[in-house]
Amino acid sequence: MSGDIVYADLKHSSSERSSSCQRSDSNHHGIFLKVACAMIIILLAIVIVLSILVIQFKSARHTQVNNESKEKYCSGQNKSETSTSIVSFNSSTARKSCPSEDWELHGGKCYLVAKDKKSWDESKDDCVMKNSHLMVIQDFTDVIFLWQNLHASEFYWIGLRLPAGGEPWTWMDNSTFDSWLFSKKEKKPQTRSRKCGQVSHTEIANENCEKRQYWICQM
Repeated sequence: MSGDIVYADLKHSSSERSSSCQRSDSNHHGIFLKVACAMIIILLAIVIVLSILVIQFKSARHTQVNNESKEKYCSGQNKSETSTSIVSFNSSTARKSCPSEDWELHGGKCYLVAKDKKSWDESKDDCVMKNSHLMVIQDFTDVIFLWQNLHASEFYWIGLRLPAGGEPWTWMDNSTFDSWLFSKKEKKPQTRSRKCGQVSHTEIANENCEKRQYWICQM
């Protein structure tokens, strides 16, 4: 009888321990599941946040690229319009060719540098016969031509006159001489003889209109 009681007690005690272990394992399993679920939720949140940041970055980059493209396009349009206006302006004055090989095309203008010598009036008449006029220096296109084509030691008649009584120097088109383009030098003291303008490689000077020298026609 006593042996049965002891066996029953041992069996009951064993059952209690087994039940306790099962409850402990169940508790650990539950905790593990909770931790795993929490980690999964955190990972999902991180993935969602990263996805949002990537989408925002791509959207911002796309907007920046579009803005840069628009700026380049607008800049290109402005340059194109400017170039078109310049071409239109130049085409209205530029010549595709000059009358003969004696003439030189430069900056849309034709120039002829005479190889013989005449007075200023004779030089002017020669240019008129060639459907042109003595050179009038209007812009840097003319100045650059002079620098590139004149002999440094020679003077050439141009379409510049010094009216009786002195200043101001006047071009053949009645415009006033502007010294900011080319320096002017009073070569000789003023006398009663008529003075005309002559140009060298570096300067413009007055000279007796009857003197015979080279000249430059322009058209």
